[in-house]
Amino acid sequence: MYIEFVIADNFLLTYLAGSSATRLCRNKVNVWRLIAAATVGTGIAVLYPFLRGGIFAELAVKISLYLVLCVIMFYKTNRAFVASLMFLGSTFAFGGASYALGLILYSSAARADAFTRKCPLFLVLGTGGAVYVCIRYCIKRMRLPRARAPYEYSTDVEIFGMHIKFAAFLDTGNCVFDSRTGLPVVITDVESFAAKLDGAAAIEFAKSLPTIRKIAAKTHGGSTEVYILKPTKITVYSDRLGHKINAMIGLVGGQSKRFSAEHEMLLNPAALSEGV
Repeated sequence: MYIEFVIADNFLLTYLAGSSATRLCRNKVNVWRLIAAATVGTGIAVLYPFLRGGIFAELAVKISLYLVLCVIMFYKTNRAFVASLMFLGSTFAFGGASYALGLILYSSAARADAFTRKCPLFLVLGTGGAVYVCIRYCIKRMRLPRARAPYEYSTDVEIFGMHIKFAAFLDTGNCVFDSRTGLPVVITDVESFAAKLDGAAAIEFAKSLPTIRKIAAKTHGGSTEVYILKPTKITVYSDRLGHKINAMIGLVGGQSKRFSAEHEMLLNPAALSEGV
């Protein structure tokens, strides 16, 4: 049972630690490199109980193995040194997961250590897998704002005598233009737009409804009607710098579910062609 435990434990956890380190450095995961490293690490782990020479010899073997695994996984990759440190940290995280569970269950270091030594294979791999899932989740959450950052803007629309704030998103799929003026159209839903108006502005908007022009616009979901409004001014903010754009406001009905608090308005790339 010992050999099977060592093989499964070391192979899978080494693979997961290497994968986590690679993803944390935003590198492409090379499955074959990870398998090779996990195989070498598992082979040494099987022979480890038979090594002799004292604590310094054991430490030298561990350091040498760590360096070899890092070379296999990260040699000639981006941020290889950082990835090596991430691999070390991930290894500690996986190795300490079962011990941490023991502390939670027993609140005693001695009993936690005993629990770790007797911990069944599925529990060791389960805690390691849980740490891996958490790392993957954190990586995605960290990358999402960075990925969105170049496309998110704060927008101030002056219309009907008031200023309305929108959280806008630069939508590369928004290619709607007003055929009469030739201007690009920034789009929001009519329900959210109306909700932002105060009493006087809402009355003015209601009075103008019969005269609002409509154009047909093609989207991925098909054709839809867009109500066109001419704002007094639209200012788009990026890094606290304001940039006035020349565009029309497009209102779509029945589309409120497609908009969110983070993306209340879809900007047309042509409207920002001068750069923000």
